[in-house]
Amino acid sequence: MRTIIFSFAILAFAAAGFSQTTVRDLHSTHAAALEKYLSSNKNRRFRQEFVLSDEYLKTVRIDFEFGKTFKPNYSVGDLNGDRLIDFAVLLHRDGEPEWPLDETKTRVDEHSPETPLTLVIFNGLKGGGFRVAFVDDLMGPAASFINIAVEKKTKTLFFGVFETGHPLLFIPAGDGYIIEEEKPR
Repeated sequence: MRTIIFSFAILAFAAAGFSQTTVRDLHSTHAAALEKYLSSNKNRRFRQEFVLSDEYLKTVRIDFEFGKTFKPNYSVGDLNGDRLIDFAVLLHRDGEPEWPLDETKTRVDEHSPETPLTLVIFNGLKGGGFRVAFVDDLMGPAASFINIAVEKKTKTLFFGVFETGHPLLFIPAGDGYIIEEEKPR
């Protein structure tokens, strides 16, 4: 019986470590910064990873090689090259969904409809803590995600939609970021 309980506890802990279901699933200092932001931005909400089905998320993590711990709405790294840890979150935003012109409103899947989202980038501060460095309102389907690409030792945050191309790149500029669309190669 102890083995079963112990095994269940390990599985529950492992699942909690890899899932993104509440703000508390983020690193504690990131969760505190995000909760502060959300408390003064009531039209935005935490975006849970289960906007994607378990099967679709598994495909993304394994088949697209994002890794078992990939969190589609949360990215952590030095995004502006100052050697401090930054993080970004993709949030839900109040508003009406938008349907592609060629689809009926009855089709709902990972790519329809597009919903109001907000990307927030928090830059790390030298004395500790974070400041909001960038906020952008976007539209995207459930299959929207953020991630960090590493190219030539430079980390770049990007926003994309699974199974589509040309993500948006968020490039450090001054105290914030500018948006560039990745060009086809």
